[in-house]
Amino acid sequence: MTVAGAELHYRALERLYASAPINALFASRLEITGEGRSRIVFDVTRDVFHAAGAAHGTIYFKMLDDAAFYAANSLATDRFLLTTS
Repeated sequence: MTVAGAELHYRALERLYASAPINALFASRLEITGEGRSRIVFDVTRDVFHAAGAAHGTIYFKMLDDAAFYAANSLATDRFLLTTS
């Protein structure tokens, strides 16, 4: 894939992330930073704290899961990868 093609692919993945309804619940954004690399930028606010006053583990899992998923999908242009348990 050309550099321009890769950039188009990365931006499409970022738009896909932004359009997911679940992500409206979290103040976050995805950045594909290169082949096989992604970064989730996430604002930790009191809205995501647990009763003890710190960030709930749900956000850690979600952001790690999303970052890994989109990093893997940045490598594939001929198919859409899915995760399974």
